[in-house]
Amino acid sequence: MMKSILLLSAILGSSMTHALEIDEKLTLRFLKVSNSKKTILINRGAEDGLAVGDHAKFFITSGVIARGVVEKVSPSRSIWSLYRVVDPAEITDNKVLNLKIASPVKITEDPSKSLKDEPIPGGSDKMDINAPAAGEEVPVLDDADKKELEGLGIEDETPAPKTKKKEKTAGSKRDTQEIVYDTHADGRVFQDRDWELWGTLNVNSLSGTHTNPSTDTSTDSSRSQMEGTLGVEKYFSTASSEFWRNFSAQLFGSLQSQETGSGGVTSTQTHTDIGAGASYHFFHAPNSINQFIGFGNISAGLGTNSLKTENATSSSDTKGSENFFSAGIGSKYYLSNGIGFRAMVDYTHRSEGLDIESAGETHTETDTLSGFRVQMGFSYRF
Repeated sequence: MMKSILLLSAILGSSMTHALEIDEKLTLRFLKVSNSKKTILINRGAEDGLAVGDHAKFFITSGVIARGVVEKVSPSRSIWSLYRVVDPAEITDNKVLNLKIASPVKITEDPSKSLKDEPIPGGSDKMDINAPAAGEEVPVLDDADKKELEGLGIEDETPAPKTKKKEKTAGSKRDTQEIVYDTHADGRVFQDRDWELWGTLNVNSLSGTHTNPSTDTSTDSSRSQMEGTLGVEKYFSTASSEFWRNFSAQLFGSLQSQETGSGGVTSTQTHTDIGAGASYHFFHAPNSINQFIGFGNISAGLGTNSLKTENATSSSDTKGSENFFSAGIGSKYYLSNGIGFRAMVDYTHRSEGLDIESAGETHTETDTLSGFRVQMGFSYRF
Protein backbone atom coordinates (compact mmCIF):
# COMPACT_ATOMS: atom_id res chain seq x y z
CA MET A 1 0.00 0.00 0.00
CA MET A 2 2.79 2.43 0.99
CA LYS A 3 4.64 1.74 -2.27
CA SER A 4 1.48 2.51 -4.25
CA ILE A 5 1.05 5.83 -2.45
CA LEU A 6 4.67 6.82 -3.13
CA LEU A 7 4.35 5.84 -6.78
CA LEU A 8 1.13 7.85 -7.14
CA SER A 9 2.77 10.89 -5.47
CA ALA A 10 5.71 10.70 -7.86
CA ILE A 11 3.39 10.52 -10.88
CA LEU A 12 1.33 13.48 -9.65
CA GLY A 13 4.48 15.48 -8.83
CA SER A 14 5.96 14.86 -12.24
CA SER A 15 2.73 15.86 -13.97
CA MET A 16 2.79 19.19 -12.14
CA THR A 17 6.26 19.98 -13.47
CA HIS A 18 6.12 21.06 -17.08
CA ALA A 19 8.87 22.01 -19.49
CA LEU A 20 8.89 25.64 -20.58
CA GLU A 21 8.01 26.37 -24.19
CA ILE A 22 9.68 28.86 -26.54
CA ASP A 23 8.91 32.51 -25.54
CA GLU A 24 7.77 31.57 -22.00
CA LYS A 25 9.17 33.95 -19.38
CA LEU A 26 10.36 33.80 -15.77
CA THR A 27 11.44 36.41 -13.25
CA LEU A 28 14.67 35.36 -11.53
CA ARG A 29 17.68 36.43 -9.53
CA PHE A 30 21.38 35.84 -10.16
CA LEU A 31 22.56 34.13 -6.98
CA LYS A 32 26.16 33.68 -8.05
CA VAL A 33 28.18 35.06 -10.97
CA SER A 34 31.66 33.76 -11.81
CA ASN A 35 34.56 36.19 -12.20
CA SER A 36 34.54 35.65 -15.97
CA LYS A 37 30.77 36.34 -16.08
CA LYS A 38 30.36 33.23 -18.21
CA THR A 39 28.80 30.98 -15.53
CA ILE A 40 25.81 31.96 -13.37
CA LEU A 41 23.62 30.34 -10.71
CA ILE A 42 19.95 31.43 -10.64
CA ASN A 43 17.07 30.78 -8.24
CA ARG A 44 14.99 28.86 -10.79
CA GLY A 45 15.18 25.14 -11.52
CA ALA A 46 13.30 22.00 -12.51
CA GLU A 47 10.27 22.98 -10.42
CA ASP A 48 9.93 26.04 -12.69
CA GLY A 49 10.10 23.95 -15.87
CA LEU A 50 13.80 24.41 -16.67
CA ALA A 51 15.78 21.52 -18.09
CA VAL A 52 19.37 20.90 -19.15
CA GLY A 53 19.87 22.22 -22.69
CA ASP A 54 17.25 24.98 -22.48
CA HIS A 55 18.33 28.22 -24.17
CA ALA A 56 17.11 31.63 -23.04
CA LYS A 57 17.59 35.37 -23.34
CA PHE A 58 18.15 37.32 -20.11
CA PHE A 59 16.68 40.81 -20.27
CA ILE A 60 15.84 43.93 -18.29
CA THR A 61 13.58 46.82 -19.24
CA SER A 62 16.18 48.28 -21.62
CA GLY A 63 16.62 45.04 -23.57
CA VAL A 64 18.61 41.81 -23.77
CA ILE A 65 21.80 41.63 -21.70
CA ALA A 66 22.87 38.02 -22.34
CA ARG A 67 21.98 34.67 -23.89
CA GLY A 68 22.78 31.31 -22.27
CA VAL A 69 22.08 27.61 -21.96
CA VAL A 70 21.25 25.45 -18.91
CA GLU A 71 24.17 23.21 -17.85
CA LYS A 72 22.89 21.74 -14.56
CA VAL A 73 19.49 21.71 -12.82
CA SER A 74 18.24 20.99 -9.32
CA PRO A 75 14.65 21.43 -8.10
CA SER A 76 14.97 25.14 -7.34
CA ARG A 77 18.36 26.13 -8.78
CA SER A 78 20.10 25.95 -12.15
CA ILE A 79 23.55 26.68 -13.53
CA TRP A 80 23.78 28.50 -16.88
CA SER A 81 26.61 28.99 -19.31
CA LEU A 82 26.45 32.44 -20.97
CA TYR A 83 27.73 32.25 -24.54
CA ARG A 84 26.77 35.79 -25.57
CA VAL A 85 27.05 38.78 -23.23
CA VAL A 86 25.68 42.08 -24.54
CA ASP A 87 26.08 44.17 -21.37
CA PRO A 88 28.69 42.78 -18.91
CA ALA A 89 27.92 45.51 -16.37
CA GLU A 90 24.45 44.02 -15.78
CA ILE A 91 25.79 40.52 -15.00
CA THR A 92 26.20 40.87 -11.23
CA ASP A 93 25.38 38.97 -8.05
CA ASN A 94 21.82 39.47 -6.71
CA LYS A 95 20.58 41.03 -9.97
CA VAL A 96 16.81 40.71 -10.52
CA LEU A 97 15.75 40.33 -14.15
CA ASN A 98 13.77 38.12 -16.55
CA LEU A 99 14.48 35.30 -18.94
CA LYS A 100 12.64 34.25 -22.07
CA ILE A 101 13.07 30.73 -23.42
CA ALA A 102 14.55 30.91 -26.92
CA SER A 103 15.62 28.59 -29.68
CA PRO A 104 19.33 27.66 -29.84
CA VAL A 105 21.62 29.81 -31.98
CA LYS A 106 24.76 28.81 -33.81
CA ILE A 107 27.91 29.94 -32.05
CA THR A 108 30.76 31.32 -34.18
CA GLU A 109 34.16 32.76 -33.35
CA ASP A 110 34.02 35.04 -36.39
CA PRO A 111 32.75 38.47 -35.17
CA SER A 112 31.61 39.36 -38.69
CA LYS A 113 29.26 36.34 -38.70
CA SER A 114 28.06 36.46 -35.11
CA LEU A 115 24.43 37.15 -34.35
CA LYS A 116 23.59 40.26 -32.35
CA ASP A 117 21.02 40.36 -29.58
CA GLU A 118 18.71 43.30 -30.23
CA PRO A 119 16.67 45.02 -27.49
CA ILE A 120 13.25 43.41 -27.07
CA PRO A 121 10.59 45.70 -28.62
CA GLY A 122 7.75 47.20 -26.63
CA GLY A 123 5.00 45.00 -25.27
CA SER A 124 4.71 42.36 -22.61
CA ASP A 125 8.42 41.51 -22.90
CA LYS A 126 9.31 44.70 -21.03
CA MET A 127 8.59 43.84 -17.41
CA ASP A 128 9.08 45.66 -14.15
CA ILE A 129 12.26 44.13 -12.74
CA ASN A 130 12.79 46.51 -9.85
CA ALA A 131 11.43 43.87 -7.46
CA PRO A 132 10.98 40.07 -7.44
CA ALA A 133 7.79 38.54 -8.74
CA ALA A 134 4.74 38.72 -6.48
CA GLY A 135 5.09 36.41 -3.50
CA GLU A 136 8.77 35.64 -4.21
CA GLU A 137 11.17 36.09 -1.31
CA VAL A 138 14.68 37.42 -1.74
CA PRO A 139 16.86 34.26 -2.00
CA VAL A 140 19.59 33.71 0.56
CA LEU A 141 22.25 30.99 0.37
CA ASP A 142 21.39 29.10 3.54
CA ASP A 143 22.44 25.55 4.50
CA ALA A 144 19.80 24.01 2.24
CA ASP A 145 21.06 26.10 -0.68
CA LYS A 146 24.61 24.96 -0.02
CA LYS A 147 23.55 21.32 -0.02
CA GLU A 148 21.76 21.88 -3.31
CA LEU A 149 24.90 23.43 -4.76
CA GLU A 150 26.85 20.37 -3.70
CA GLY A 151 24.24 18.26 -5.48
CA LEU A 152 24.94 20.27 -8.63
CA GLY A 153 28.63 19.54 -8.29
CA ILE A 154 29.85 23.01 -7.25
CA GLU A 155 30.81 24.71 -3.99
CA ASP A 156 29.48 27.88 -2.41
CA GLU A 157 32.45 29.87 -3.62
CA THR A 158 32.84 31.79 -6.86
CA PRO A 159 35.67 30.12 -8.77
CA ALA A 160 38.81 32.15 -9.30
CA PRO A 161 39.67 33.10 -12.89
CA LYS A 162 41.87 30.67 -14.70
CA THR A 163 45.51 31.70 -14.74
CA LYS A 164 48.64 30.28 -16.19
CA LYS A 165 52.08 30.70 -14.77
CA LYS A 166 54.85 32.09 -16.85
CA GLU A 167 58.09 30.13 -16.85
CA LYS A 168 60.30 31.69 -14.21
CA THR A 169 63.46 33.37 -15.39
CA ALA A 170 66.30 34.82 -13.38
CA GLY A 171 65.01 37.65 -11.20
CA SER A 172 61.38 37.12 -12.24
CA LYS A 173 58.70 35.90 -9.81
CA ARG A 174 55.64 37.36 -11.49
CA ASP A 175 52.73 35.27 -12.76
CA THR A 176 50.95 36.41 -15.90
CA GLN A 177 47.15 36.27 -16.12
CA GLU A 178 45.74 34.58 -19.19
CA ILE A 179 44.03 36.88 -21.67
CA VAL A 180 40.27 36.47 -21.28
CA TYR A 181 37.78 37.47 -23.94
CA ASP A 182 34.08 38.26 -23.68
CA THR A 183 31.35 38.75 -26.24
CA HIS A 184 29.64 42.00 -27.11
CA ALA A 185 27.25 43.38 -29.72
CA ASP A 186 30.37 44.42 -31.69
CA GLY A 187 32.08 41.00 -31.43
CA ARG A 188 34.89 39.90 -29.11
CA VAL A 189 36.15 42.32 -26.45
CA PHE A 190 38.86 42.26 -23.82
CA GLN A 191 37.75 41.43 -20.29
CA ASP A 192 39.60 42.74 -17.21
CA ARG A 193 42.19 44.53 -19.37
CA ASP A 194 41.39 48.12 -18.51
CA TRP A 195 44.93 49.51 -18.46
CA GLU A 196 46.99 50.48 -21.47
CA LEU A 197 50.60 51.56 -21.92
CA TRP A 198 51.17 53.60 -25.07
CA GLY A 199 53.80 55.58 -26.90
CA THR A 200 53.52 57.91 -29.89
CA LEU A 201 55.79 59.84 -32.24
CA ASN A 202 54.40 63.31 -32.83
CA VAL A 203 55.06 65.65 -35.77
CA ASN A 204 54.38 69.32 -34.95
CA SER A 205 53.80 72.23 -37.31
CA LEU A 206 53.24 75.27 -35.08
CA SER A 207 53.33 79.02 -35.65
CA GLY A 208 52.79 82.12 -33.54
CA THR A 209 54.65 85.08 -32.03
CA HIS A 210 57.79 85.70 -29.96
CA THR A 211 57.48 88.52 -27.43
CA ASN A 212 60.48 90.32 -25.90
CA PRO A 213 59.36 92.72 -23.13
CA SER A 214 62.82 94.30 -22.79
CA THR A 215 62.54 95.76 -26.30
CA ASP A 216 58.72 95.77 -26.39
CA THR A 217 58.72 93.89 -29.69
CA SER A 218 56.84 90.93 -31.15
CA THR A 219 58.09 88.88 -34.07
CA ASP A 220 56.75 85.90 -35.99
CA SER A 221 57.78 82.50 -34.68
CA SER A 222 57.35 78.96 -36.02
CA ARG A 223 58.41 75.43 -35.18
CA SER A 224 58.29 72.12 -37.05
CA GLN A 225 59.80 69.16 -35.24
CA MET A 226 59.19 65.67 -33.87
CA GLU A 227 58.66 64.65 -30.25
CA GLY A 228 58.01 61.45 -28.34
CA THR A 229 55.22 60.86 -25.81
CA LEU A 230 54.73 57.99 -23.35
CA GLY A 231 51.50 57.51 -21.43
CA VAL A 232 49.27 55.20 -19.43
CA GLU A 233 45.49 55.04 -19.93
CA LYS A 234 42.70 53.71 -17.72
CA TYR A 235 39.41 52.34 -19.15
CA PHE A 236 36.15 51.60 -17.32
CA SER A 237 34.57 48.69 -19.24
CA THR A 238 32.64 47.36 -16.23
CA ALA A 239 31.10 50.70 -15.19
CA SER A 240 27.32 50.77 -14.78
CA SER A 241 26.92 53.87 -16.99
CA GLU A 242 27.37 53.68 -20.76
CA PHE A 243 29.15 57.04 -20.72
CA TRP A 244 31.83 55.81 -18.33
CA ARG A 245 32.23 52.55 -20.27
CA ASN A 246 33.14 54.61 -23.34
CA PHE A 247 35.36 56.99 -21.36
CA SER A 248 39.07 56.72 -20.53
CA ALA A 249 41.54 58.85 -18.57
CA GLN A 250 45.26 59.20 -19.24
CA LEU A 251 48.53 60.53 -17.84
CA PHE A 252 51.50 61.15 -20.11
CA GLY A 253 54.88 62.77 -20.46
CA SER A 254 56.72 64.13 -23.50
CA LEU A 255 60.24 65.26 -24.31
CA GLN A 256 61.40 67.60 -27.09
CA SER A 257 65.00 68.52 -27.78
CA GLN A 258 66.32 70.65 -30.63
CA GLU A 259 69.93 71.61 -31.27
CA THR A 260 71.10 74.41 -33.58
CA GLY A 261 74.58 75.75 -34.34
CA SER A 262 76.02 78.76 -36.08
CA GLY A 263 79.38 80.60 -35.97
CA GLY A 264 80.84 78.33 -33.32
CA VAL A 265 77.84 78.75 -31.02
CA THR A 266 75.67 75.72 -30.20
CA SER A 267 72.18 76.12 -28.72
CA THR A 268 70.11 73.26 -27.30
CA GLN A 269 66.50 73.89 -26.36
CA THR A 270 64.66 71.22 -24.32
CA HIS A 271 60.97 70.98 -23.44
CA THR A 272 59.78 68.50 -20.80
CA ASP A 273 56.01 68.23 -20.32
CA ILE A 274 53.66 66.29 -18.05
CA GLY A 275 49.95 66.22 -18.82
CA ALA A 276 46.58 64.58 -18.32
CA GLY A 277 43.76 63.92 -20.73
CA ALA A 278 40.44 62.23 -21.35
CA SER A 279 39.01 60.35 -24.35
CA TYR A 280 35.49 59.38 -25.37
CA HIS A 281 35.14 56.41 -27.74
CA PHE A 282 32.56 55.79 -30.44
CA PHE A 283 31.72 53.45 -33.38
CA HIS A 284 32.81 50.46 -31.24
CA ALA A 285 33.40 49.71 -27.54
CA PRO A 286 36.87 50.87 -26.40
CA ASN A 287 37.89 47.27 -25.54
CA SER A 288 36.83 45.80 -28.90
CA ILE A 289 39.19 43.43 -30.71
CA ASN A 290 39.88 43.67 -34.46
CA GLN A 291 37.68 46.75 -34.83
CA PHE A 292 38.53 50.37 -35.65
CA ILE A 293 37.54 52.42 -32.60
CA GLY A 294 36.99 56.14 -33.00
CA PHE A 295 37.80 58.53 -30.16
CA GLY A 296 37.91 62.21 -29.34
CA ASN A 297 40.52 63.54 -26.93
CA ILE A 298 41.25 66.64 -24.89
CA SER A 299 44.41 67.13 -22.81
CA ALA A 300 46.38 69.79 -20.97
CA GLY A 301 49.58 70.05 -18.98
CA LEU A 302 52.56 71.95 -17.67
CA GLY A 303 56.27 71.71 -18.30
CA THR A 304 59.74 73.19 -18.15
CA ASN A 305 61.69 74.94 -20.88
CA SER A 306 65.47 75.27 -20.95
CA LEU A 307 67.97 76.77 -23.38
CA LYS A 308 71.66 75.90 -23.14
CA THR A 309 74.11 77.96 -25.21
CA GLU A 310 77.77 77.02 -25.58
CA ASN A 311 80.78 78.42 -27.44
CA ALA A 312 84.51 77.86 -27.24
CA THR A 313 84.98 79.94 -24.09
CA SER A 314 81.69 79.99 -22.16
CA SER A 315 78.25 78.54 -21.71
CA SER A 316 74.92 79.68 -20.29
CA ASP A 317 71.83 77.82 -19.14
CA THR A 318 68.46 79.60 -19.18
CA LYS A 319 65.30 78.07 -17.76
CA GLY A 320 61.61 78.81 -17.87
CA SER A 321 58.12 77.26 -17.77
CA GLU A 322 55.37 76.43 -20.23
CA ASN A 323 51.79 75.20 -20.50
CA PHE A 324 49.70 73.61 -23.25
CA PHE A 325 46.33 72.22 -24.17
CA SER A 326 45.06 70.25 -27.17
CA ALA A 327 41.93 68.72 -28.69
CA GLY A 328 41.79 66.10 -31.41
CA ILE A 329 40.21 63.05 -32.99
CA GLY A 330 41.68 59.68 -33.85
CA SER A 331 41.34 55.91 -34.14
CA LYS A 332 42.57 52.84 -32.22
CA TYR A 333 42.84 49.19 -33.25
CA TYR A 334 43.65 46.18 -31.00
CA LEU A 335 44.85 42.68 -31.83
CA SER A 336 43.74 39.70 -29.77
CA ASN A 337 47.15 39.54 -28.00
CA GLY A 338 46.67 43.03 -26.51
CA ILE A 339 48.93 44.94 -28.91
CA GLY A 340 47.29 48.05 -30.33
CA PHE A 341 47.84 50.82 -32.85
CA ARG A 342 46.67 54.41 -32.60
CA ALA A 343 46.70 57.58 -34.68
CA MET A 344 45.36 61.05 -33.93
CA VAL A 345 45.31 64.54 -35.39
CA ASP A 346 44.89 67.34 -32.86
CA TYR A 347 45.06 71.11 -32.57
CA THR A 348 47.49 72.22 -29.88
CA HIS A 349 48.26 75.57 -28.25
CA ARG A 350 51.47 76.22 -26.32
CA SER A 351 52.80 79.11 -24.26
CA GLU A 352 56.55 78.95 -23.50
CA GLY A 353 58.61 81.35 -21.42
CA LEU A 354 62.35 81.78 -20.84
CA ASP A 355 63.74 83.92 -18.01
CA ILE A 356 66.52 85.96 -19.66
CA GLU A 357 69.06 87.88 -17.55
CA SER A 358 70.48 90.97 -19.22
CA ALA A 359 72.30 93.97 -17.74
CA GLY A 360 71.57 92.79 -14.22
CA GLU A 361 67.86 92.49 -14.87
CA THR A 362 65.67 89.47 -15.62
CA HIS A 363 62.83 89.49 -18.11
CA THR A 364 60.71 86.69 -19.57
CA GLU A 365 60.65 86.18 -23.32
CA THR A 366 57.50 84.33 -24.44
CA ASP A 367 56.67 82.18 -27.44
CA THR A 368 52.97 81.60 -28.11
CA LEU A 369 52.53 78.82 -30.67
CA SER A 370 49.55 76.91 -32.06
CA GLY A 371 48.82 74.56 -34.91
CA PHE A 372 48.15 70.97 -35.88
CA ARG A 373 49.98 67.88 -34.71
CA VAL A 374 49.94 64.30 -36.03
CA GLN A 375 50.46 61.45 -33.53
CA MET A 376 51.07 57.79 -34.41
CA GLY A 377 52.15 54.95 -32.16
CA PHE A 378 51.72 51.58 -30.50
CA SER A 379 50.14 50.40 -27.25
CA TYR A 380 49.58 47.34 -25.07
CA ARG A 381 46.44 46.48 -23.05
CA PHE A 382 46.94 44.75 -19.70
